[in-house]
Amino acid sequence: MKHKKNIKNIASLSLKSGQFSGLNAIDFALLSGSVGTVYVNPNEYIDIIASHGLVLDRSDILVAPMKINGGGVEGFMSIHDKILEKFSYSVHNGFKDVKLMILIENVSLYEYKKNEVEVIINKSVSYENAVKLLNDVEYERVDYVESPKQYCLKGGIIDIYSPLNSLPFRVCFYDDDFSIKRYQLSTGLSLNESIGSVVLVKHKASVSSINKKDFAITPLYKHKNKKIRSSVTKNTFTPIDFNKIDVEKNNIFYSEDLFFGVYVCGDFSVVPKHYEKNEVPSAQQEDVALQVGDLVCHEDFGIGILKGFLGLAEEDGEDFLKIKFEDAVVQLNIKSLHKLSFVSRETGAAVKLSSLNKKGLWERSKRNLAGLVHNNVKELISFYSNKNKSYRPPFGHGGAIEKDFIASFPFKETKDQDIVWGEICGDLEKSSPMYRLVCGDVGFGKTELAVRSAFRVVINKGRSLIMAPTSVLARQLYQVFMSRLEAFGIIVALYTGSCSSKDRLSSKNRWIEGKVDVLVGTSALTYDNVFIKFATLIVIDEEHRFGVKDKEGFLEGYKNKDVLMMSATPIPRSLNLSLSGLNDISTLGTPPIMRKPIQTFVSRFNGAQIKRSIEYELNRGGQVFFVHNNIQNITSIKSYLERLLPGVKIIVAHSKVGRKVLKDSIMNFVRGKADILLCTSIIGSGVDIPNANTIIVNNCHKFGLSQLHQIRGRVGRSNVQAYAYMLIPENLVLSVVAKKRLLSIEKNISLGSGYHIAKSDLNIRGGGLLFGFKQSGKSFDFGFEFYSKLMSKSIESVSGSTIQNFVDNFVYKVSFPAFFSSEYIENGFERLRAYRLLNSLYSEVKILQYRNNLVDSCGPLPAPASNLINMRFMMVLAFGLGLVSVESVESGFNFAFNSSFKRGEDLFKFLTLYSQKFGIVSYSFDQLEHVTVLKLKYNNAKKLNGESIVDFVKAFKLHK
Repeated sequence: MKHKKNIKNIASLSLKSGQFSGLNAIDFALLSGSVGTVYVNPNEYIDIIASHGLVLDRSDILVAPMKINGGGVEGFMSIHDKILEKFSYSVHNGFKDVKLMILIENVSLYEYKKNEVEVIINKSVSYENAVKLLNDVEYERVDYVESPKQYCLKGGIIDIYSPLNSLPFRVCFYDDDFSIKRYQLSTGLSLNESIGSVVLVKHKASVSSINKKDFAITPLYKHKNKKIRSSVTKNTFTPIDFNKIDVEKNNIFYSEDLFFGVYVCGDFSVVPKHYEKNEVPSAQQEDVALQVGDLVCHEDFGIGILKGFLGLAEEDGEDFLKIKFEDAVVQLNIKSLHKLSFVSRETGAAVKLSSLNKKGLWERSKRNLAGLVHNNVKELISFYSNKNKSYRPPFGHGGAIEKDFIASFPFKETKDQDIVWGEICGDLEKSSPMYRLVCGDVGFGKTELAVRSAFRVVINKGRSLIMAPTSVLARQLYQVFMSRLEAFGIIVALYTGSCSSKDRLSSKNRWIEGKVDVLVGTSALTYDNVFIKFATLIVIDEEHRFGVKDKEGFLEGYKNKDVLMMSATPIPRSLNLSLSGLNDISTLGTPPIMRKPIQTFVSRFNGAQIKRSIEYELNRGGQVFFVHNNIQNITSIKSYLERLLPGVKIIVAHSKVGRKVLKDSIMNFVRGKADILLCTSIIGSGVDIPNANTIIVNNCHKFGLSQLHQIRGRVGRSNVQAYAYMLIPENLVLSVVAKKRLLSIEKNISLGSGYHIAKSDLNIRGGGLLFGFKQSGKSFDFGFEFYSKLMSKSIESVSGSTIQNFVDNFVYKVSFPAFFSSEYIENGFERLRAYRLLNSLYSEVKILQYRNNLVDSCGPLPAPASNLINMRFMMVLAFGLGLVSVESVESGFNFAFNSSFKRGEDLFKFLTLYSQKFGIVSYSFDQLEHVTVLKLKYNNAKKLNGESIVDFVKAFKLHK
């Protein structure tokens, strides 16, 4: 506690010393509670704008806007625009509440816009008046909020995105239960803290200027051109790498007033609060938000176009979709939604619609696809069956040497890394081979798990084969494995097409002779059986990038081998479900504790901005990726950059330069012999260069969303703030699809956003992963989602019933209302999305999460919505009971059980004991041809709804 009291004094002394950077000075000013102005240089300003929470969410901190020359894209609001909005608001309000000002050195005049309208929404404002105020400031009403100056109405809830804040607000108007909370755009989920009010402003279009002498407060810090301190003293804080802090021995204080560093003074440290927790918020389940014009696949009728949503819930509790086929329009009841699959938004022109008058064509196509799927599934199940029957000696824990090896990992292990390592250890310690897939966002620790797995196998007298999709990535993996393993006497070698013939022959011979413990290479390793023959463990990095032929080869050769696959692309729900029980799947969702989100800017191609962003990175000792995915004119881009930045060393890398030149070019860049790597999308293949923390992607509108995410993930691999600039041509008008893609990449900057990127990509494009399966050609005319359904059905036919098919085929007919009304979810397609999300869930935990998320985003559940969700609960609970349908009858329910039902005696005892508890006055059984029907009659006082059915089924399922 004594140290805690001294923090303010030490921070004040550190600030007065003037011997630290401007960013450190901001931290010290906040820790000491000092009131005044900190001056920063233009490079430090760029780092400051990456801290959205500092820049936008604290009313006591004001960052002045630095003038940006051009580059803006209509429909996108950059952080620079938001800083201007907040600064303008502060000017209008006389800088009220501002305690710390951050100004730019040698800049006197600052731009701002005068207020035209300013409104406040708080608990004294009614719902109707709030809507009026939003219209007064000309906010755009949308179906769901994506960008600043938008709002969305959902029953008694209004979502609002003010540019004065980094996150949008959710304002709830429910009786006396008024609340305002911020929420995450990527997850749609509210944060816990409550806020008193939301300020909304409409500024004038014209720009004015204000001189700093008219508003700047006491100077707290200016550079004194002294050498930055690196020694620890008793009186000042010294910046320190968080990884060097001994958490066990040091006194650590977590502070919400730190943004740019970790500091030590004597035997205690002050650390940013967000280092204390590094968990990613729980996301909404994966889904495609269907829209009018989308291609869809109906399992009975074929390919059609979604033409509309007919909401009839108020009349008879039924909602319908309208689907156009070649020669007819069909109305699909929402209860049959499981028959409908999303196809794509990018292949519409190429796909022929199905004809209802030619159903035979559709049936034949479906049979052909089902046959292909069935053959693949049989092969996969045979593979797993043989693998489970194979024996190999368990790989036991390595004792002290393994503990020392894991302790040598130079970073702090994340929670998920610890969990997944435990799962891998469990696999390795069995007496049958492992086959596990690890999914995790870029830089979340997959490679370290692979290194540990190889280590465990080698110390148990086995050998490991590591495969990467490209020579570049293979060489990088080789360096990582070398640096971690060689100190423990483990021999690592490299075998790729870019190696010389002599080196390849040497590596091969040493592998055969048992003189190499770990061999790193590309898929070339699969073309010579000798490599797989002597391997015990096979690690496949970025497995989604390997070709179908390679993956089919994997299945052929690895039946008695341990296999660890790693992918940065999350598995779509439907495929995950299909593979449940066949594939062990682990997920890394927790970012490394020191990692910072990559700040992403979408702008026009602008020489001044390109020059400034590159100079900033080079000035801080870093390097830059410049991605231009057109080999034909990449040389002209090199000339342009050389004119823009004379003296800057540029290396060009693309697939046409030859393997050896490509390898040498990238290795020279890794060694710091160049400032800029000008390259094609080849950079997306897992290149890891921690010193490169700015990436510029030219013509970004031509890339797919997941591809952009992979490319952007090449930076931000350390604790240094990284930047990604997405450029589009100066006069280009973006297509709707391209704009959606870029909005998604711009807003999904949070760590662990790979999941949300994949979800957005599914929205736009469809598609997904198919391990070891053909995923091109005619089969994808049906869409990935339908393919996955056929796969699940095929697995069921080969290996037994799955919960997915059971729930999809469950039938219920109830008299109480069970739907989402238009009063609760006003927009038809948001309502459809809610139905589809619910229809994608097959576990009680997921349904409970869904219900909580729905309440969070749309408000308390009305009775019909609660009934609908409870009926989903009931269907999931019914799996394994033999219960196949439920029907409402006068004063009761009929439950039908099929021939798989084996608990008749238990059911009779249960009814005898608990009928009165559930309000049941009588019960009887009818034996029909294929089912046994239980008829329940309830007393008149009992309210019959979805909850009453769930209570009965759940209690019986748990009854012993």
